[in-house]
Amino acid sequence: MRDITQGRLLLALSFITMIIYFWALFLAPQNIKFLDRTIRDWALVIPVMIIVYLFLVVVAWIGWAMATTPPSIPSLRKNPKTDDEEKESLKRSLKSSFAFAY
Repeated sequence: MRDITQGRLLLALSFITMIIYFWALFLAPQNIKFLDRTIRDWALVIPVMIIVYLFLVVVAWIGWAMATTPPSIPSLRKNPKTDDEEKESLKRSLKSSFAFAY
């Protein structure tokens, strides 16, 4: 029952917000100003600012993750193969995989 109530609340709040946003963009009086901007201006500026800041937060988070992740340790082979042996093993594996395709 709790999920249904929360879902209904989210639905109602989103519709109310859509109505208020429509009013702020198209029906708000032009003579009301706050910090030298009309309601319509604020209705455009605030969402754009939020979107830009969210994008920059994601970019900063990626940069932080890249900066704080330790570098990977290269794998050390006990018996390294020569280039020719690696090519031969690759050819054998390709031949066996193509044999099943036919």
